[in-house]
Amino acid sequence: MTDTKISLHQLMTILFLTLLPLGTERLPGRLSSVGAAAWLCPLLAGVVAVALAALVGRKPLLGQGDLLENLTRRWGGRMVRVVAGLFLLWGLYLTAAHAARIGSRLSDSLRASPLLITGAALLLAGWMASGGLPAFARACEVFTLAVGFGFFLIFLFGIFRLRWDYVLLWNWQELAQLPQGALSAGGTVAAGGYLLFLLGDVRPEPKAKGRVLRRLGELFLLLAAGVLLVLGRLGPELAAQVNRPFFQMVSGLGFEGAFQRLEELASALWVLGDVALLGLLLLVLRRLAARVLARQEGKGLGWVLTGLVFVGSLPVSYWNHVLAGAILPAGNLVALGLLVLCLGRQGKKREKSEKV
Repeated sequence: MTDTKISLHQLMTILFLTLLPLGTERLPGRLSSVGAAAWLCPLLAGVVAVALAALVGRKPLLGQGDLLENLTRRWGGRMVRVVAGLFLLWGLYLTAAHAARIGSRLSDSLRASPLLITGAALLLAGWMASGGLPAFARACEVFTLAVGFGFFLIFLFGIFRLRWDYVLLWNWQELAQLPQGALSAGGTVAAGGYLLFLLGDVRPEPKAKGRVLRRLGELFLLLAAGVLLVLGRLGPELAAQVNRPFFQMVSGLGFEGAFQRLEELASALWVLGDVALLGLLLLVLRRLAARVLARQEGKGLGWVLTGLVFVGSLPVSYWNHVLAGAILPAGNLVALGLLVLCLGRQGKKREKSEKV
């Protein structure tokens, strides 16, 4: 019988792969208004995320079955279909927005139509998702090695060539913006919260809580390092003016005669994370749609959702300012908050049943 479960290590690898490229690309621009203290925002957001994960994980969540199934037994099928429908609608918009972002970024360097690139990225992500979660997780493990090595090279070339006055000379006005910046940072990467719908597909492991907290801490440390590199190389003012400051920073790291095309290399590697994020969201959307429609998950449903996402990316690509605004981070935080409440409710009900 085919094993449909994945390990906790694979789940956290998916989270790392999907959020590190997203965060390093989006956070420097969004946090540049905070000034020299902007790189502290991912650290503050990481503290909150780790504390929240520790709070939710007081009761074991792995091995307790699918979240939607558990909620159906407690709330009833109609209520859960409404909840799943809300997450499905937001997830469709979220996936379409990220698909449009990928098409917009790559079209500049490839000089191709953004819609064509968006469609190609969605086809690749849909194909990865159609193989099921275990196959998707194995592909993400390979992709993570490439992205991790690429980020290591970028950090190695950049850390010794920083202007430390750009990142260490804080003032009270900048420090006062840290909470708002932390919310923006947390909201940007909160898209990974949809991964919680897949907890039922993870095999129970000993000391799972400690591993999750450690990997979350490492992720936010690397996101802070990415923002630090951009600020230390470009400065807050220039980072606020240029488009995609992370890749602009990378373009200046090459040495004459060698590694002169680091920007293209980083952009190509970051596509792996972008496609993995789309694939992850498509996997979750397929599960949510199956619950709303009261039918089994299948490849056909996944491809229908992929087509819907492409159609939704068309208007988003023409209103690209939405991606840089507050809609996505705020919506991600609301969705993550509702998910955490559902998990907490599930744990509370389980604790009562154990006492009885």
